[in-house]
Amino acid sequence: MPEFAIAGLPVGPDHPPYVIAEAGVHHYDSLELAKAHVLQARIAGVEAIKFQTYAAKRLTTHWAELYWKDPTFKTQFEVFAAKRGLSHPEYAELVAYAQGLGITFLSTPFDTDSADLLAEFEMAAYKIASADLTNRPLLDHVARKGKPVLLSTGASTFEEIAAAAATVAEAGAPLALLHCSLAYPTPVAQANLGRIRRLAERFGASTVIGYSDHTQPQLSEVACPAAVALGARVIEKHFTLNKHLGGDDHYHAVDAEGLKRLVRDCADAFRMCQGDAEITEVERAARSYARRSIVAARDLPAGTVVQLTDLDFKRPGTGLSPTEVDQVVGRRLLAAVPYDGLLLAENLAAADSPAA
Repeated sequence: MPEFAIAGLPVGPDHPPYVIAEAGVHHYDSLELAKAHVLQARIAGVEAIKFQTYAAKRLTTHWAELYWKDPTFKTQFEVFAAKRGLSHPEYAELVAYAQGLGITFLSTPFDTDSADLLAEFEMAAYKIASADLTNRPLLDHVARKGKPVLLSTGASTFEEIAAAAATVAEAGAPLALLHCSLAYPTPVAQANLGRIRRLAERFGASTVIGYSDHTQPQLSEVACPAAVALGARVIEKHFTLNKHLGGDDHYHAVDAEGLKRLVRDCADAFRMCQGDAEITEVERAARSYARRSIVAARDLPAGTVVQLTDLDFKRPGTGLSPTEVDQVVGRRLLAAVPYDGLLLAENLAAADSPAA
């Protein structure tokens, strides 16, 4: 089974879900706001918090059109250039702050320079966005750093995913493939969670399978725990301190309380799906006391040849089961059975003995 570790924590099919709070660029170039996201993510109980690292001039041409509605900007370059990002000293302080709180700091690099910047802070893993699944130079550059690669697979064919996985494998890095719908937000009906199993069937022998969610929590909060139930072991969810803010990813992000619920629900889903016992230990009392037994419908004296009308079927289930009624009818009682008393096998004459 595929397995790797992120900052010493094992990630794989046999381990609880590794939950990442995706803060993106919700820090608005403020180190203090970034720290606030880190603190609240730590309180919520996630394993890691993730930001995004990019330079507009390396991400998009100056003329690339928007593919989303934004009345403020005309090009993608204008959108991304409006944020300066955190400086090298600010990153250093933020990484140290996260380490002090005991939460793993991650970031998504969108170009090789950004990946090299992050490498200076000894990233425990690298996330690659769905849009860069076919960016082989970036994939190869990041994978050669030897850390686990968490690759979202939104809007990608299995052929494209296989090629990306091969690139990472050639570089020798562990890989997690995260099912994702590259739609912001993702309609609940189009979350396409069944694809998680298809990814596992196709790639699960060599990669960990996960899920990056873009559904709106105000409409439904079941996507991430459902993904865990289907086998996802890395969960990524956008996170904000104020889900009422406009723009960016706030409108499909969870807030601090929502993140706590997500962590709890994903952990619960993992535990719920671990067992495959025919009967669980907690069911045994109910099996004995909520089921029915064959009892006397009236006082039955010794020597009675039992008829169906002599019997009733009541709780508890500690006597002969109603499934055995055909073996009881026609048998002679060796001892009297009072009303509501259990008919016991030792009080019945042998089936081949004279009826009276």
